[in-house]
Amino acid sequence: MNKVIGFFKDSSPIKLVLLSILIGFVGIFIEKPLPNVFMGLRLIAFLLFIYAVIKYFNSK
Repeated sequence: MNKVIGFFKDSSPIKLVLLSILIGFVGIFIEKPLPNVFMGLRLIAFLLFIYAVIKYFNSK
């Protein structure tokens, strides 16, 4: 768990945005067979994107 938290604290906002786009893109392929997983991935991608934007503006 500490490695996961350390990854989010140490990574740059650009990496986090790219990760959120990747998660959202994977969710597109899961939309039809597993709609609940699709919504969860979209939520995670959105939260990760918001975290990256906040981290970017706090660094300036």
